[in-house]
Amino acid sequence: MAGSVRVRAYSSSANLGPGFDVLAVAHTAYYDEVEVRLEPGTGQVVVESVYGPYASQAGRADTARRAVEELLKITGTDVSNHDIVLRVYKGVPPGRGLGSSGASAAAAVKAVELLLDLNVSDSILVKAAGRGEAAAAGSPHYDNVAASLLGGLTIVSFDKDGQLYVSRIEVDAWFALFVPKIEIGSSKTKLMREILPRQVSLDIAARNWGRLAMLIAAAMRGDLRLMGHMMMQDEIVEPIRSRYIPCYDTVVEAALEAGALGVTISGAGPALIALASSREDATRIAEAMTRSCKCCEIEDVKIAQTAGPATKVKW
Repeated sequence: MAGSVRVRAYSSSANLGPGFDVLAVAHTAYYDEVEVRLEPGTGQVVVESVYGPYASQAGRADTARRAVEELLKITGTDVSNHDIVLRVYKGVPPGRGLGSSGASAAAAVKAVELLLDLNVSDSILVKAAGRGEAAAAGSPHYDNVAASLLGGLTIVSFDKDGQLYVSRIEVDAWFALFVPKIEIGSSKTKLMREILPRQVSLDIAARNWGRLAMLIAAAMRGDLRLMGHMMMQDEIVEPIRSRYIPCYDTVVEAALEAGALGVTISGAGPALIALASSREDATRIAEAMTRSCKCCEIEDVKIAQTAGPATKVKW
């Protein structure tokens, strides 16, 4: 058992059009890191410090702490004579639809797994980290944490008995991430779920299921053009959430004219993610998106590629 372990987990974009609460892709745009160590104590999980460029927006990093508590509970791990102490580096901007709380939770559970030599399955890590997300989103979410934990494009699903299944697809892609500087509210994720319809027609649902299946098939074949096309075919979530992004139509149009294979809202937004097949294409798309935005300030624009899994790092 190591004295301390530090793990990096990357940002992610969930949904990707028709994959609401099912799909997410990890990307190298941003990352969080969590260092964990054991100290004599009474079995508490303690966040010692939160630092980094977005520390002031991350509060007490409760998602990381709660995710670790859930991991200990699920695995029945007894640390009653010790405290698990966390130091959280916040490099993923919160509230932008980029999986910020998910990255913290993912890095935390992976670090604790390595520190305590737990050797548990990916689905257990995702379950614990997803439950930790409830500290930020009000209820468990598994899409972002799966991507940050496993890297690549991830799929999460539950069977009728409530068993969680997680699968990963290797996708070689580049992205232009456009982050407008707009405030949707302090409980953005909760709000952006509340505005969604509780019921949709069977015809619309069936069309969305087909598009989701085709998007996954395209990703597995490495057909980025078809994958990008399917990212833009959602009829349920995207049309409603896009109303809360003032520059949505203009920026999407500019990205497509610049060669984007597809553009969609990243998670609950307001960030947008454009799919590209090369760094050069992603750079050109990002520049076009930046030039097109006239109605609000731009917080950030990033060029990124598909990220790998949460990994132990040295410091």
